Amino acid sequence: MAEIAYTFQPSGRASSGVRPGAPATVNTENCRRLAELISAQTIPLDREESSLAGFSAAEAGNFYFLVVAICHQTSPYGKLPLEGDVGGHHLRGWDYLSAKLEAAARLDKRLLSPAVWSGMTGERVSELFHDDALGNRLDDPTGRAALIRNLGDVMARHCWESVEELYRAASGRVCTGTPNLIELLAEFRAYDDPVRKKSYFFLSLMRNANIWIYDDPDRLGPPVDYHEVRGHLRIGTVEIGDPNLRAKLLAGREVTREEDIAIRQAVLDAIMLLSEMTGLRNPSQLHYLFWNVFRSCCTRESPHCESCPPTCTLPERYVPLAIHADGVRRCPFSSVCQSAGKEPKLVEHRFKTDYY
Repeated sequence: MAEIAYTFQPSGRASSGVRPGAPATVNTENCRRLAELISAQTIPLDREESSLAGFSAAEAGNFYFLVVAICHQTSPYGKLPLEGDVGGHHLRGWDYLSAKLEAAARLDKRLLSPAVWSGMTGERVSELFHDDALGNRLDDPTGRAALIRNLGDVMARHCWESVEELYRAASGRVCTGTPNLIELLAEFRAYDDPVRKKSYFFLSLMRNANIWIYDDPDRLGPPVDYHEVRGHLRIGTVEIGDPNLRAKLLAGREVTREEDIAIRQAVLDAIMLLSEMTGLRNPSQLHYLFWNVFRSCCTRESPHCESCPPTCTLPERYVPLAIHADGVRRCPFSSVCQSAGKEPKLVEHRFKTDYY
């Protein structure tokens, strides 16, 4: 069958067109199989594990704006993953990053001030995410500090103290009209990704926390991260058409900026298509499903195609999806995954960036 590449247009709708030899394309047949599987299940609503109880709406908004800006690669190739203890719980990756920053902000709300962001240093970033037992695991604190300083500088240029002022300036519009939230966020270095990973993630968090309501909610796309790239490449909803690019992925070689954008855009397009095919029409809800399953069950080295080990970190609300008809708990998507039981399995592409 011909591969159809879906492109997420500024209108927020998916359009189709054949792109022979494109680096990455959406496989509509594999999307259909996955959509049928998802449609037969009850999918949990998208939400974060912490509700930021005790934070005002303005404080919560600035917290999400800050934590998303610095959120990328917490499991870098060749380095130890970000993890540690917060409040008596051992956490990894984004869970540790957000919980650690939340704990620091509860001790000192000035951390949520743009004026403080403008003076952020790499040393201070390392301190914020230091674990007493494991030490400093956060990759590139100097680069992350630069992103935070830029947040403060751009906020100061507009005389903004809270992201609530962006929302008012955009009249609650995601990406229709001018100005809109996507345009305003793109003024910040951390949010100028052409595939809008952090922008969509931040806007999803603000909606899920019941802080913002959007005038054009159908324009809110999914925030594609590296776990989702890995999972969709393995399931086969996204396929690599360029043999040279596929060889790069298998060998773990770095891709170009153009290849990175093409791969992530194809994954975004696949999720948008699945959102329509399933009838959910909620890309953010699918993002949380995919992100939680892929980071927990579809790991780089030991995916849970046959069964989940006792150490599986799939959040409890998604566990019923992982219990199959034979009573075995394994990856919820194993029955339609094109990589299950096969080798070699693709992993996410390597590209040095702070976009995700």
